Amino acid sequence: MRFALACLASFGLGACTAPATSPESLARAVEAGAPQALYEEFPADLFAFHAEVCARPGETLVQPSPREVRCEILLPPEMTGGIILQFDGTVEDLPKLVMALIAQPSGDGYVVTSDSYLRIPQQDGRVRLVRLPNAETRASIRELFEVSGGVPL
Repeated sequence: MRFALACLASFGLGACTAPATSPESLARAVEAGAPQALYEEFPADLFAFHAEVCARPGETLVQPSPREVRCEILLPPEMTGGIILQFDGTVEDLPKLVMALIAQPSGDGYVVTSDSYLRIPQQDGRVRLVRLPNAETRASIRELFEVSGGVPL
């Protein structure tokens, strides 16, 4: 939860409405400075670790493909209400903090991108993604990439 609060405290955010797993959304994440690393082989241990730590109450593990895993986290009520008001959200589908790992094959192995954003369902049915730039979090993720055998890009 401290991670969520630290991320939200840095509300100099870039918003978009592309689906979270689209190539366009991934490109926006990279443009926004999302940490990336190159692995010679698919980092199965890193993905398993990400899945293991997403097990507390209010956290949901989503794995839309073998090369993508997301932890979707419900936020505290006060924060949720503020986000709904600020970003024209809805109480029918609450906003969530999303922490995702996405692996893409490359000629040298796999490029893994770590993406963090708020997923805010809108009243008109669309979904707004708000990126969470945070230098401290990026540094921690780069360190995790190195420890798990990746070469940060």
